[in-house]
Amino acid sequence: MSGGARLGDRHGSASPGGAGEGGVMTAAEPVIFGREPELGELRELVASLVSGAGGAVWLEGEPGIGKTALLGQVIAEAARNGCVVRHATADRLSAQFPLSLLLNCLGIGPDAHEEELRELHGRLSAADPAAPVVADELAELVVTWCVTAPVVLLVDDVQWADEASLLVWQRLRALTEQHPLLLVAASGPARGRTEERGGGARRIVLPPLEDTAIASLAAHLASAAAPGPRLRRMLAGAAGNPRYAREIVRSLSRERLLEVGNGTAELTGEVAVSRSLAESVLGGLGFFDGQMIGLLRMAAMLGPAFSVTELSTVSERPVSDLVGHVEDVLSTGVLVESGLQLSFRHELVRQSLYETTPTALRLALHGQAAQVLRESGAPVERVGEQLLASISTGDAELDESGVDWLVRHGRELAHRVPACAAELLGAALVPLPAEDEHREVLLTARALALVQLEQSEQAHDLSERALDEVADPVRAAELTWYLVWSLAARRMADEAAAVIEKAETAAGFELRWLARMRAKLAQAHLMRGASAEAEATVDRALTEAHASEDDYALGLALHVRGTARARNSDLAEALVCYQQAASALGDDLEHADLRLQVLSNRMMLLFALGHAEEAGSALHEMLEIAERSATPSRLAVVRLSAANHYFTVGRWDDAAAELQAAGELTGEMTSHQLRWLHGISAMLAGHRGNRAAFEQLLAVAGEPTPDSQENSGFLMVASVLRAEIDGEPQRAVAMLTDVMDTSERFGSSYVWLPMLVRLARDIGNEEIATRATNTCVGGATVGAAPNILAAAQHCRGLLERDPITLRAAIEHYDKTTQPPKLARAVEDLAVVLAENGDKPAARKAYAQAVEVYVGLGAHWDLQRSAARMSPHGIRSPRGKRPRATTGWPALTRTERQVALLVGDGMSNPEIAAELFASRRTIEVHVSHVLAKLGVRSRVEVAVEAAGQQAQA
Repeated sequence: MSGGARLGDRHGSASPGGAGEGGVMTAAEPVIFGREPELGELRELVASLVSGAGGAVWLEGEPGIGKTALLGQVIAEAARNGCVVRHATADRLSAQFPLSLLLNCLGIGPDAHEEELRELHGRLSAADPAAPVVADELAELVVTWCVTAPVVLLVDDVQWADEASLLVWQRLRALTEQHPLLLVAASGPARGRTEERGGGARRIVLPPLEDTAIASLAAHLASAAAPGPRLRRMLAGAAGNPRYAREIVRSLSRERLLEVGNGTAELTGEVAVSRSLAESVLGGLGFFDGQMIGLLRMAAMLGPAFSVTELSTVSERPVSDLVGHVEDVLSTGVLVESGLQLSFRHELVRQSLYETTPTALRLALHGQAAQVLRESGAPVERVGEQLLASISTGDAELDESGVDWLVRHGRELAHRVPACAAELLGAALVPLPAEDEHREVLLTARALALVQLEQSEQAHDLSERALDEVADPVRAAELTWYLVWSLAARRMADEAAAVIEKAETAAGFELRWLARMRAKLAQAHLMRGASAEAEATVDRALTEAHASEDDYALGLALHVRGTARARNSDLAEALVCYQQAASALGDDLEHADLRLQVLSNRMMLLFALGHAEEAGSALHEMLEIAERSATPSRLAVVRLSAANHYFTVGRWDDAAAELQAAGELTGEMTSHQLRWLHGISAMLAGHRGNRAAFEQLLAVAGEPTPDSQENSGFLMVASVLRAEIDGEPQRAVAMLTDVMDTSERFGSSYVWLPMLVRLARDIGNEEIATRATNTCVGGATVGAAPNILAAAQHCRGLLERDPITLRAAIEHYDKTTQPPKLARAVEDLAVVLAENGDKPAARKAYAQAVEVYVGLGAHWDLQRSAARMSPHGIRSPRGKRPRATTGWPALTRTERQVALLVGDGMSNPEIAAELFASRRTIEVHVSHVLAKLGVRSRVEVAVEAAGQQAQA
């Protein structure tokens, strides 16, 4: 128990404070990041106290989240205003000593400075702590202090407090209504303490810090302007907890693994969690006993997420024995619910538990886990992960049972987790002699894994080598298929054609493999721009696919034909091909990735044709399939596609959730996909006015490149947005003009050409505005998608200041559910109407745009539109409202929907179906709801939701 020394020396601030003696504390004001709303609320309470109004506040959050640093701010603020400040901190032993916390807080004890406090201690020592007279005496003492000056009483770690102290604390709350008394209690999570939040205390829940705040804290600690990309990735393991972020930076600095150059703090290389960092992190778990730490180590072996059944299996303990332990860990926030699984709230904690387990023990545990998971019939990817981890160090090899399992399940593993399969199969093949009967099976499965990973060169080399030693004609045919696949992926159509020609002359070569190879060859021709060759080849592939009755070959050939039709602007025929391809592929696991590619193209085509509702249904189908059976790399692409779609249709909360989920798969992404991720994330942050996050995302992404409009487009437009936000429209126009002039094909230019026309008009450059309009109109050829036609109308309406043409574009955006484009077009209409002298109509259009922007949370767009309308004497119809950070008001519109559905008793899959979202998106929303409401379970969310509905 402390009389104050711990308050200023807790995590969450960048510098420690000091403490006075005898329960009276003064503190140096700590540096705090990302807690401006909470600080403002606490300072208002102190200001009210100085004016004579008392109050009570309950500050809540996980260990290390910054509660104590905020208490230090209250102490500093109160001291500046002449208040009497007294405090205490509870610990695990506090509950054994009645009144210990409150007596420490008030400075009552045998060694107290004031004689009256020593005498009071003597009287209370002989009394029953629960007796009313004790509470009366303590209340009278506090009232006496309030006569001379405002009083602030603070208690930290109240979750460990004794019951007698809590009862007196509740008694003191009543005094705050009549006296200048401010009570501040800070509590970590603990079961059975929710009732102490009542009694009229204002509740402030501290959610995890935003990434921008963590970055600012890390930069401050490293004496830098900003952290670099590698350091940011490591800081992500802190999951918004400032204590862990501080431990990361200090450990890296201590071990000289952090360097500062040009204002950026960056890792000296790819750094894993060090032993010293892991031990520091685990020091914060000291409230767990050895048995619980052991159980958490077993959980850490299972990865970031795991089921209770898996934990029961590997720990060889029945689920009934784990119930109490799991509830305890959940109550502290170390583990959290993630759908039907449990996960570590902070990846850094999991890594620390993992790294501090002795290597020999860790390998043995992984081997044991693989065995018991195999025997329990666990999914192949879970068994494969454990097998791979069991041979991850030194000269460890798979045992015979592990090799036998790979022979039976290697192919399925290659479809589910190809990266794990490729490494595990490679390790299994090394010690096997050439004559071993299992080699052919393992070689073929590894070739499959490599093509699934898009490691085309390695797949090519392995397939060629394997064909030299494989005797089985069935295996040889399959390896030949992977050889053609690897060649086609690199657009080596001539080489692929030569392999096919040779295969056609081989005796007994099955037609289904020829059909697949021919379809891949057609795809290679198409990628090279050889449309005629692609059409002829795909026609032959379709004939062979029908003849061989091979669903995969048929689906692939139809997919290629659909892509060819789309490139020729025959969108209706392309859509038919994609629908037929999806039907042919069915639900077979081995077809999952190709089916997702087909569905993705179909979804984008449906949306381009103006069928927004059908496109949404197709996306929902994609997400269901991807979450159930896609490879991790394909799942990453699907999540990015979903974020892209949600951003376009104005479901920005869902877009943010998908981006967060996609961020967990960055290791599976190509450089193009990473630019896609950073670009959409930056656009979202920029439009929502989160400047710090916007700048950091652009810094991580690096400079945009014009080599792939599909994946760099968002990043390029985000860079243009930064120029506009910086007040440099000329630079923004120059960037867009350069892309317009250097692009080889129209592509997705229609998305940003209206933006270029607007910016060019704003700076008076009619020549560029005209060129951009002509480019967009030129792309709106016969057969073009309605979205392109609407963009052309948008550009023309702006250039010609024609409200009628603009309204035509607006009608399309409205009909196809594209609120962001709708609002921008309506904003442009308001400007044109104002320029034409029709202020009443301009004011009405502006109000419509503002309404949409408010719904999106598009704060930058609100600011920009207000600046454009101001010269015409039209002011914004909306006043600024500060956004809450905790509680029900802090929930976004989507999060409120999710919370209410949780309140109705719906599961995550049911909510996902109701809202046409992915299960992972709903998991992200639920985690945000839990954090903002400061609750630990769905039951508590339901209670809060019921209260809100009762008030409605």
